[in-house]
Amino acid sequence: MLQEQCLWNMTAPNIDAYSQMSSDTQAAVCIIGGGYTGLSAAIHLAEKGVKVVLLESQTIGSGGSGKSVGLVNAGTWARPDDLNISLGEVAGERLTQALGQAPSLVFDLIKRYDIDAQATQAGNLHMAHNAKGEIDVDIRYEQLRPRCQC
Repeated sequence: MLQEQCLWNMTAPNIDAYSQMSSDTQAAVCIIGGGYTGLSAAIHLAEKGVKVVLLESQTIGSGGSGKSVGLVNAGTWARPDDLNISLGEVAGERLTQALGQAPSLVFDLIKRYDIDAQATQAGNLHMAHNAKGEIDVDIRYEQLRPRCQC
Protein backbone atom coordinates (compact mmCIF):
# COMPACT_ATOMS: atom_id res chain seq x y z
CA MET A 1 0.00 0.00 0.00
CA LEU A 2 1.38 3.39 -1.04
CA GLN A 3 1.83 5.81 1.86
CA GLU A 4 2.54 9.51 1.82
CA GLN A 5 5.29 10.24 4.31
CA CYS A 6 7.81 13.02 4.74
CA LEU A 7 11.40 11.79 4.90
CA TRP A 8 12.30 14.84 7.01
CA ASN A 9 9.74 13.91 9.65
CA MET A 10 10.92 10.31 9.66
CA THR A 11 14.65 11.06 9.95
CA ALA A 12 15.12 14.51 11.53
CA PRO A 13 16.35 14.79 15.12
CA ASN A 14 13.75 15.09 17.86
CA ILE A 15 12.75 18.74 17.86
CA ASP A 16 11.05 18.56 21.24
CA ALA A 17 14.48 19.35 22.70
CA TYR A 18 14.21 22.98 21.53
CA SER A 19 12.63 25.35 24.01
CA GLN A 20 10.00 27.93 23.37
CA MET A 21 11.04 31.55 23.47
CA SER A 22 10.42 33.37 26.72
CA SER A 23 9.30 36.98 26.94
CA ASP A 24 12.76 38.12 28.04
CA THR A 25 14.69 36.55 25.15
CA GLN A 26 17.04 39.01 23.48
CA ALA A 27 18.91 38.69 20.20
CA ALA A 28 20.54 40.88 17.60
CA VAL A 29 18.66 39.11 14.79
CA CYS A 30 15.32 37.31 14.70
CA ILE A 31 14.83 34.91 11.81
CA ILE A 32 11.30 33.83 11.00
CA GLY A 33 11.07 30.42 9.37
CA GLY A 34 12.94 27.19 10.03
CA GLY A 35 13.40 26.09 6.43
CA TYR A 36 16.72 25.77 4.61
CA THR A 37 17.12 29.52 4.13
CA GLY A 38 16.27 30.42 7.73
CA LEU A 39 18.47 27.68 9.16
CA SER A 40 21.37 28.64 6.88
CA ALA A 41 21.05 32.31 7.81
CA ALA A 42 20.99 31.41 11.51
CA ILE A 43 24.08 29.20 11.22
CA HIS A 44 26.06 31.79 9.26
CA LEU A 45 25.17 34.61 11.64
CA ALA A 46 25.91 32.48 14.73
CA GLU A 47 29.30 31.53 13.26
CA LYS A 48 30.09 35.25 13.14
CA GLY A 49 29.16 35.61 16.81
CA VAL A 50 25.75 37.19 16.23
CA LYS A 51 23.07 36.25 18.80
CA VAL A 52 20.23 34.78 16.74
CA VAL A 53 16.73 33.62 17.56
CA LEU A 54 14.94 31.50 15.00
CA LEU A 55 11.14 31.33 15.14
CA GLU A 56 9.14 28.57 13.48
CA SER A 57 5.37 28.29 13.95
CA GLN A 58 5.23 24.59 13.10
CA THR A 59 8.26 22.30 13.21
CA ILE A 60 11.66 22.77 11.61
CA GLY A 61 11.39 21.82 7.94
CA SER A 62 7.59 21.63 7.98
CA GLY A 63 7.24 23.78 4.88
CA GLY A 64 8.80 23.39 1.46
CA SER A 65 12.20 22.41 2.90
CA GLY A 66 10.78 19.25 4.39
CA LYS A 67 9.03 18.36 1.18
CA SER A 68 11.86 18.89 -1.30
CA VAL A 69 13.25 16.04 -3.32
CA GLY A 70 16.75 16.64 -1.97
CA LEU A 71 18.22 18.33 -5.03
CA VAL A 72 20.78 21.10 -4.64
CA ASN A 73 20.64 23.34 -7.69
CA ALA A 74 22.82 26.20 -8.82
CA GLY A 75 21.07 29.27 -10.10
CA THR A 76 17.47 30.04 -10.78
CA TRP A 77 15.24 29.87 -13.81
CA ALA A 78 15.74 33.60 -14.32
CA ARG A 79 18.39 34.30 -16.95
CA PRO A 80 21.44 36.28 -15.73
CA ASP A 81 20.85 39.12 -18.20
CA ASP A 82 17.22 39.37 -17.05
CA LEU A 83 18.37 39.61 -13.43
CA ASN A 84 20.68 42.46 -14.43
CA ILE A 85 17.80 44.26 -16.13
CA SER A 86 15.52 43.80 -13.10
CA LEU A 87 18.03 44.40 -10.31
CA GLY A 88 20.71 46.48 -11.98
CA GLU A 89 24.10 45.30 -13.22
CA VAL A 90 25.87 45.13 -9.85
CA ALA A 91 23.07 43.45 -7.87
CA GLY A 92 22.20 41.15 -10.78
CA GLU A 93 25.78 39.94 -11.13
CA ARG A 94 26.08 39.46 -7.36
CA LEU A 95 22.91 37.36 -7.31
CA THR A 96 24.02 35.27 -10.30
CA GLN A 97 27.37 34.63 -8.60
CA ALA A 98 25.75 33.78 -5.25
CA LEU A 99 23.30 31.39 -6.90
CA GLY A 100 26.14 29.67 -8.72
CA GLN A 101 28.01 29.18 -5.44
CA ALA A 102 24.94 27.95 -3.54
CA PRO A 103 25.59 24.20 -3.99
CA SER A 104 29.13 24.56 -2.62
CA LEU A 105 27.74 26.46 0.37
CA VAL A 106 25.25 23.64 1.08
CA PHE A 107 27.82 20.86 0.76
CA ASP A 108 30.35 22.81 2.85
CA LEU A 109 27.78 23.08 5.67
CA ILE A 110 27.09 19.35 5.43
CA LYS A 111 30.82 18.60 5.74
CA ARG A 112 31.56 21.22 8.44
CA TYR A 113 28.77 20.04 10.72
CA ASP A 114 29.09 16.37 9.81
CA ILE A 115 25.42 16.21 8.82
CA ASP A 116 24.27 12.72 7.92
CA ALA A 117 22.59 13.88 4.72
CA GLN A 118 23.92 11.08 2.51
CA ALA A 119 24.90 13.93 0.20
CA THR A 120 26.37 13.37 -3.24
CA GLN A 121 27.90 16.31 -5.05
CA ALA A 122 27.79 15.26 -8.69
CA GLY A 123 27.04 18.40 -10.65
CA ASN A 124 23.89 20.06 -11.85
CA LEU A 125 21.65 19.55 -14.87
CA HIS A 126 19.40 22.07 -16.56
CA MET A 127 17.32 20.18 -19.09
CA ALA A 128 14.59 20.90 -21.61
CA HIS A 129 11.56 18.81 -22.42
CA ASN A 130 10.70 20.53 -25.71
CA ALA A 131 12.17 22.83 -28.39
CA LYS A 132 11.15 26.04 -26.56
CA GLY A 133 12.84 24.79 -23.39
CA GLU A 134 15.95 23.83 -25.36
CA ILE A 135 16.21 27.38 -26.72
CA ASP A 136 15.92 28.74 -23.17
CA VAL A 137 18.66 26.38 -21.90
CA ASP A 138 20.90 27.43 -24.81
CA ILE A 139 20.35 31.14 -24.04
CA ARG A 140 21.07 30.56 -20.35
CA TYR A 141 24.28 28.68 -21.26
CA GLU A 142 25.44 31.50 -23.54
CA GLN A 143 24.80 34.04 -20.78
CA LEU A 144 26.51 31.99 -18.06
CA ARG A 145 29.55 30.85 -20.07
CA PRO A 146 31.43 34.19 -19.94
CA ARG A 147 30.59 34.50 -16.24
CA CYS A 148 31.97 31.04 -15.40
CA GLN A 149 35.18 31.05 -13.39
CA CYS A 150 36.07 27.47 -14.31
